[in-house]
Amino acid sequence: MSENLNAEQLKSLLGHPEGAIDLSDEQLDQALHALAGLSGSTSDPSVLEQLKPLYRHALTRLHPATRLRNYQAMVDRVIDGAVPAQALLPYLVCDSDRTLVSTAALDYAILAPTSEETPTLAAEFLVDAYRHEAFVNGPAVLGGLLLSGDRRILSLLTPVCREMACEEVEELIQCHGSLLMAAVVEFYLDWLEQLDSLVEEETFGAVAAGLANLVIGDTDGMVYDIERVIPSTRDNAVQVLDQWSLADFAEIIAPRLQMLTEMEQGEPVMPEVMSIWHLG
Repeated sequence: MSENLNAEQLKSLLGHPEGAIDLSDEQLDQALHALAGLSGSTSDPSVLEQLKPLYRHALTRLHPATRLRNYQAMVDRVIDGAVPAQALLPYLVCDSDRTLVSTAALDYAILAPTSEETPTLAAEFLVDAYRHEAFVNGPAVLGGLLLSGDRRILSLLTPVCREMACEEVEELIQCHGSLLMAAVVEFYLDWLEQLDSLVEEETFGAVAAGLANLVIGDTDGMVYDIERVIPSTRDNAVQVLDQWSLADFAEIIAPRLQMLTEMEQGEPVMPEVMSIWHLG
């Protein structure tokens, strides 16, 4: 087993990230975790800035699965109260892996300190940071917020998603969970209804694919209307407001899908989406 790094060695890496070249992968993994925790525990934003070069080096050496395990250990510490939620920000800001980033965005939105008056404060912070191009993989951050399935959070995404380039949309739609949530379906339908299927044909096709992906990734044949408990705990994270079978919910949205199909111009994609939703 590689030798553990002491506190002095770890802090030295912030000022001299080139020293990471001499670390083993195990030591680099350890350093990344320890310094992310330090970044979260201090109110000094310069620590995160200093950590960025080390994280960029880690991206070239540590497999995404290794970085995801590193992150999962950190989120466990956040939930247990050992470190503040700000310790998740280095992963959000610096990583490129879609799964890790989208997971971290959702976790931060529901775990970061908030107020009863503004439960979406953490999500608002992430959306604002996205606008300022603070993330290596910004679309995955928005995708993670979309995975919340909470209408309060999804309402924050509407303006920024309308401004996304098609390739960014294609990254976002790959962020989907195992449960099908009504608010996410409605979000995609609203988005499609505001697009010009001829002028914005590529984006329309990408958003339609996102709507189809929801069904393809579903695991239990149910659709849930939920609200997140913010801040969440291990024992209290989601309130289920309503639920339907997939077939019943498909019938509810069928008129909107049919209207989109009839209004679509250019290369048709909506008939296939309706088929995936077992309609038509």
